[in-house]
Amino acid sequence: IFTVKDNKTSSFCFHSLQNMHSIAVVIVPILFRIVVSQNSPFVKIPQGDLKGKYFITRNGRTISGFLGIPYAEAPIGELRFKNPKSANGWEGVRKADVHGNVCPQNNLLIPHLRNITIGNEDCLYLDVYTPAINNNAYLPVMVFIHGGGFFSGSSSDVNPDYFLDRDIVLVAMNYRLGALGFLSTEDNILPGNYGLKDQTEALNWVQRNIEHFGGNKNLVTIFGESAGGASVSLHTISPLSHGKISSHFKSNFKLPVCVYTG
Repeated sequence: IFTVKDNKTSSFCFHSLQNMHSIAVVIVPILFRIVVSQNSPFVKIPQGDLKGKYFITRNGRTISGFLGIPYAEAPIGELRFKNPKSANGWEGVRKADVHGNVCPQNNLLIPHLRNITIGNEDCLYLDVYTPAINNNAYLPVMVFIHGGGFFSGSSSDVNPDYFLDRDIVLVAMNYRLGALGFLSTEDNILPGNYGLKDQTEALNWVQRNIEHFGGNKNLVTIFGESAGGASVSLHTISPLSHGKISSHFKSNFKLPVCVYTG
């Protein structure tokens, strides 16, 4: 409680309050970012510790996202044109708040990008989105396989905003594309289908790890669009995928008899 004695004092108090308001406007967002950063979601899996980030769904639900998790070793050097090898672990806490590298690709669907190659061969990463980091949640799991004609696309093609308003765990993976993923000499030297085998390795990772994210490894649904839809159908008949999926659905597609590798 104070008494204003003159106009000069009144003016001083008014400007002081204005300055305090300006300072508050600047400081509060900064403090908010710090609090959010310090309270990032955290999970332990056999490979190591992960620190993710929070997302907000379209209906305002807060979910946890863990991005760029390696599910297989980088397919480079001696591992190029080889079956995927399960990823090793890491020391300390791994930041999992950005998507992993996309696999090398030319986007043939967009004319002005056809001659531009993007990506990195070290690209076998997946993303997990969950509403409950709880080993006892046992939520159904949906695994998304992106489309793109087997020559483009990535795990970031799926938007968790439209799935995680419901109690599910969502997984999306990268897989090798184009020649690096599907070139074959049709013999034992270069049998091919490495992209599909990457997808299978991602499903193996889900079986080993998804319970740490609140998922049920016995309730895994795979789904995809375009080339992802074709992949879903191939997994339903592949003995390598048996026991790893419980249901599936897909968009319309034509099953390719060969894959263009450019």
